[in-house]
Amino acid sequence: MSEHGAARARETFLWMAILSIVTLLLGVLRELVIARELRASGAADLFFRGLVVIGATRGFGLALLRARWIPVPRAVASRGLLRAELPTLALILGVAALALALIVGADAWRTPTGWAIALCVPAALLGGALRVLSERAGYEKRGFAFEWGVPLGTIAGALLLPGGALGPAVGLLGGLALGGLVLAPTALRRPEHNDLTDTTSSMEAARRAGFTRWLMLDTLLYVNLGLLDAACSPHIFDEGGFALLNYAYLFVNAALMVPTAAATIVALRYAAAHADAPARAHVTLRRWSLLGGVLMGAAVTGVGLLLGWARLAAPIDAAAGWAITASIRPLVLYSAPFAALRFANTVGRQQRVAHAPRSLVPWDLLGLLGRAALLIAGAAALGLGPAASPLALALAELAQLLAWARRPPDPAHPAEARA
Repeated sequence: MSEHGAARARETFLWMAILSIVTLLLGVLRELVIARELRASGAADLFFRGLVVIGATRGFGLALLRARWIPVPRAVASRGLLRAELPTLALILGVAALALALIVGADAWRTPTGWAIALCVPAALLGGALRVLSERAGYEKRGFAFEWGVPLGTIAGALLLPGGALGPAVGLLGGLALGGLVLAPTALRRPEHNDLTDTTSSMEAARRAGFTRWLMLDTLLYVNLGLLDAACSPHIFDEGGFALLNYAYLFVNAALMVPTAAATIVALRYAAAHADAPARAHVTLRRWSLLGGVLMGAAVTGVGLLLGWARLAAPIDAAAGWAITASIRPLVLYSAPFAALRFANTVGRQQRVAHAPRSLVPWDLLGLLGRAALLIAGAAALGLGPAASPLALALAELAQLLAWARRPPDPAHPAEARA
């Protein structure tokens, strides 16, 4: 990576880290508003189950499209890239609609809340695609319009339509739509030089080699960890338990979300720029992942400890209208190992995401099976309740660490060359 490229990478990461503070504050405010309106209730469980599917759809689209589009030169037209991926987006939307139908339950479709949540799914997917195109064009900070629209819209909806899950759902839909409109001008801007033909050909060649198929499978198995919790929650948690878990994950995800996005972009660009020297890139990314993981684990631990500080807990509890901090503090602390491992994996695995996604899939499956077993056994048999979720997530991330930490991808290896 050139000196200019390294400087730009540092600037990107710094800006996104600074703006993540605002994202954290907005997220906390959103959860406090929802906690005051819905508390730990069945209505809160419904809203958060829908929110998990919406977030999974957005997360899947972001991870997949970043891996597909970020390494592509900026001279290639964004609109052409978007048209080329329309079949992929349609497939993602179909799977997300099926997941939503299964997770929220049949009763939800008899209410306006269920339909408002359903409309959020395509809005989240399209908005995520526009965000990636903006990031690819160098407008990383513009992506915060999309991120901030989610909590601001949810808060507005909850305040304007209080007393149930309909208000937050409608507000979330409005926030996603507004964020997409803000992103569209930079995302779809035409480049000065259009070289779509060469890139489209390379994308088709990648499809023929199975790259996209394996990348989608890896993304589905690895990124969408919340879907398992949402699907199992009616059977393994008491009513309101899934809502408590999501109130706790707010603090964890707010710490993870923006640094993880920045780390993904920077690591993908670095891996692409050093494709001719994979061993050196592997060493550098592994060093960055270790440092980032330690810092992220310490940050989430610090948040958990702060929730036990009476001077901070008292105003949070007063804003929520009930003792929310005592309920979620243990869950936040249990999440520190997961957060550390997730961030480390985010950095370290991008070299394989860019060059050999097929090699990640066996480890994805191992982590998913181990996580499902620990989640179900921990919540049901061991009586851990919602605390089983962050412990199971950490186990899944530990398995994923083994997928990339040992050695860089080897293009000469038959299994990886076919990927």
